[in-house]
Amino acid sequence: MRALLALAVVATSAQAGDIERGRALVADRTQSLCLLCHALTAAGDPNQGNLAPPLSAAARLTPAELRERIADMRRFNPATVMPPFRSTEGLRDVAPAWQGRAALTEQQLDDLVAYLGTLGRP
Repeated sequence: MRALLALAVVATSAQAGDIERGRALVADRTQSLCLLCHALTAAGDPNQGNLAPPLSAAARLTPAELRERIADMRRFNPATVMPPFRSTEGLRDVAPAWQGRAALTEQQLDDLVAYLGTLGRP
């Protein structure tokens, strides 16, 4: 229950993110890891992932919906392989340096949402 309450707070506390910081975060394969599984667009790119929907599909979601999915996709699909970027609950095999720490900060999450909201726009 505590994890669900924390998720509700995460989902409703979205701040204005920075599009350029979000773009850099998506491109950074050492931090967000987005491009390991996702391509930016449906056209794809050989240097980007093809295991998950293209990131441009995020345009169909509201910022709050997108934020919730990035924070912890397990809420929508318990069998997902997408990391729960804002959760520390129910994780396995976490490196000692990351135990009890979320993979992204609130600001990074806001920045990702801001950038992803620009994809798929004409």
